[in-house]
Amino acid sequence: MSSLFSIFNISTRGLSTQQKAIGVTSHNIANANTEGYSRQRAVIETTRPFDMPSMNSYIGPGQEGTGATVKIINRIRDEFLDYQVRNENSTLGKYEARNKFLSEIENIFNEPSDSGLSTLVGKFFDAWQQLSKQPQTSNARTVVANQSAALADELNHTYNQFKKLKGNTQMQIKQTVFETNNILNQLDQLNQQIIGVKVAGQEPNDLMDRRDLLLDKLSKVMNINISKREFYSVDVNPEEVDGVPSSGEKLLIRKEPNYAISRFSYISAISTTNDYKTITIEYLKNGNSDDPGNKITLDISSISNEDERKEIFKQIDETRVLWSREDGTAYTDGLEVEISSKEQLKEKLGLFVPARGEFKGYMSVQNDVDKYVSQLNKLAKAIAFAVNAVHSGIVDAKNPGGHTNPVQPPDTDYMPFFVNKDIAKYDVNSGSISNLGSVLSGESEITAGNISVNEEILKDVMKIKTRTNDDKFAYEADNNIDGETDGNRALAIAQLRDKLYGIQNVTDTMDRKTFIENLTGNVRPASLVDDGTGVKTIKSNINGMKIDSYFKDIIDELGVQEQEAKRIVKNQNDLLAGFQESKESISGVSLDEEMANMIQYQHAYQANAKIVSVVDQLLDVVINGLVR
Repeated sequence: MSSLFSIFNISTRGLSTQQKAIGVTSHNIANANTEGYSRQRAVIETTRPFDMPSMNSYIGPGQEGTGATVKIINRIRDEFLDYQVRNENSTLGKYEARNKFLSEIENIFNEPSDSGLSTLVGKFFDAWQQLSKQPQTSNARTVVANQSAALADELNHTYNQFKKLKGNTQMQIKQTVFETNNILNQLDQLNQQIIGVKVAGQEPNDLMDRRDLLLDKLSKVMNINISKREFYSVDVNPEEVDGVPSSGEKLLIRKEPNYAISRFSYISAISTTNDYKTITIEYLKNGNSDDPGNKITLDISSISNEDERKEIFKQIDETRVLWSREDGTAYTDGLEVEISSKEQLKEKLGLFVPARGEFKGYMSVQNDVDKYVSQLNKLAKAIAFAVNAVHSGIVDAKNPGGHTNPVQPPDTDYMPFFVNKDIAKYDVNSGSISNLGSVLSGESEITAGNISVNEEILKDVMKIKTRTNDDKFAYEADNNIDGETDGNRALAIAQLRDKLYGIQNVTDTMDRKTFIENLTGNVRPASLVDDGTGVKTIKSNINGMKIDSYFKDIIDELGVQEQEAKRIVKNQNDLLAGFQESKESISGVSLDEEMANMIQYQHAYQANAKIVSVVDQLLDVVINGLVR
């Protein structure tokens, strides 16, 4: 039989229970707009009733209840949705990074437009076509010189813009490394705090919300794997990475505070010898450049073949992220590493190459930039070799050596049209190039970044070779065979627009002779062919392509890549929006629902308070009534 005091205890316990429930509701309402917050629910259950009746105890109608209490405050969360969001987040991160920088690449090319490279290439050949009709006029020659200079300048500008873009990408990688390490450190601390709270018998709901929010952010940077451990703790490591250093630790977040974990460092500088046998890198511990002591220099020696050594250099340059110990030092035994193949870059050096996420996006963009720069270099070199060969009639750009007077026919190109501006030195006093030998031997080093029109031609456009027999003379002014109106050589250069070249196979070290021998009409030994007018020109390669077609292919490829990135970003955003809507329906705070709960708990609180008041009156009757 319930006594007044037991009823009083039930009602006071009810007051406390409803008060806690109102507190949880208030907390939900206060965090209705808090990012990453999961609504909480007070789970109310009955307290333990009086003992079961026995043979010697009073047999009544059944167990008598003792009230209610809040058993636990639950966090409403769907873990499967969390997994789906994080899995798709890493894909979104990769393509958002690609979309951002591929858009910038499109802006650099600026195609199609009246000032883009394709237009300038067309104007360049059009100018030669017009010069073939009026070779005796300085005006037509000046147009050729200016259009050629404009084409070279645009190639230089585009090349430099790509280099700046790659530098910007690397700075973004550096910033991402620094921010990722900060996120990992916060996650590690939260993991330990959550364990401590749970061990103390409490529910670390808000701490777990903060941890989940950081895990969502981390999943956008890289694809991660989360393993649940005791006391709500988690272990976190990257998923689908190519590998980790043999002495390294894949774990990023740990349950056990004494376990070793990894962080990431950023390669801020990279240099190499000419043969790529030694690569020197400078990396920043944890990507932090604030402390000068964070810069570490590391030498990498390679015993593989030269092509693979170049690939090793390229992979380091494009990746830029290292696995490192918790203090930021790389997983190497010292400041020197010896590798025999590019596969050992991950094992011995510890290059971090995830499959998805922002890191992968930035790394892939660097690869794209290098590819487009390489294609521009091939284009610039093909134009320079083809024009120089037909302009001079010389296949092999020989060093003039000790020649003081040109011979007839000349054995070298005394008036190259395009030169490497990093090498060419123009002598104002003599009005000519002072280091012709170096210029010709350095012709194989022409790139989109250094191609330039011969300053000697820009200063005196009458030195442009336009006539049929100009190849028999070192200088155009020495030609005493053809008349002034002969423009056959200029026409042959204009017709280079329609020639087919194996531009895609141009290499960094290729010279003019090799280009003509291997990438044009396969004439062996390398030589030019008569075009029917007496001018020696390049023979088409049936397996090649036109200059403007090659550039159009570059732009088409870029357009496809950019459209792919935009499409995937849109699709991923739509997909994640659906997941987010599902998450909100489960974990989000509904103000209408919370207001309804608050009214319910309020009425229950008032009812319990009324019972307390009634019991108080009854006790007053019992106690004070007996006194009277």
